[in-house]
Formats: sequence, structure tokens, C-alpha cells
Amino acid sequence: MGLFNFVKEAGEKLWDSVSGAGEDQSAKLKEYIHKLGLPGSDKVDVKVDGDKASISGDSISQELKEKILVAAGNVAGITHVEDNVKVAETATEAKFYTVKKGDTLSAISKEVYGDPNKYNQIFEANKPMLSDPNKIYPGQTLRIPQ
Repeated sequence: MGLFNFVKEAGEKLWDSVSGAGEDQSAKLKEYIHKLGLPGSDKVDVKVDGDKASISGDSISQELKEKILVAAGNVAGITHVEDNVKVAETATEAKFYTVKKGDTLSAISKEVYGDPNKYNQIFEANKPMLSDPNKIYPGQTLRIPQ
């Protein structure tokens, strides 16, 4: 549990700065997470208050929790994601990496694993948020499995 920081301008645009707030944004973010097709994502509740999203729920895997947190944080306008999720079984937590200008998955893999050829591990760990290993953008946060 904790608070994770994200880049406000980076990510999916689910609403604009003058659109409705509160329940409307909460519903849109929950629908976006559900549309990613993550099995078990229906077990979490999503609340948006300004630029902060709070995710709560229980009985999900560590991996699913991390994917939901990253998906929520990679929405334009969200700068903080509060983790109030209880996992079914404790597992090793992944690290998070914020993409910088000029990064590629191979370069990130070389930096975190010491081997650029392990980029596919990062790609697989971020599916379905990533549809192509060449489509990452500055400010995006990625899960980096151990």
C-alpha cells in the first residue's frame, strides 16, 4: 500500500480539463481499466478526486494489482495513485520505471537487467497496456518484473 507518482500530461486521454469531475471521472477510469481485459479487474473500486486516483479491493494477485495501478497512473490528468489493494498472496513486487525521451524497451532492459535482449520481459509484463514494444512514450510508467 502506498502512493505512487505519475506524470500528469502523459497517458491516455479519458477526459479533458473542463469535463465533469468526481463520479464521471471515476466511472471513466474504472471502465478504461475494465476494457483492458485484465482478469479480476472487476474486484477493484476506483475513485478519482482531482488528479488523484484511489484504487481499493482485495483478493487479487500482486501482478494484477501492479497492472491496475500503472494503467490508472498512465491516464492524462492523474498525478498520484493511492494503493489500497490487498493481494490474495504476497509476492515479489515489481519495480516501476518512467520512460524518458529517447528510451526504447531494449535500452531500458539494458539499464535494469544489464541485457538489452530481455526487453520482451518488460513488454510482456506491461500487456495489455502495451500493444507493441515500439510504442512507448516519455512520461509513461512501466512495470519492471524482477
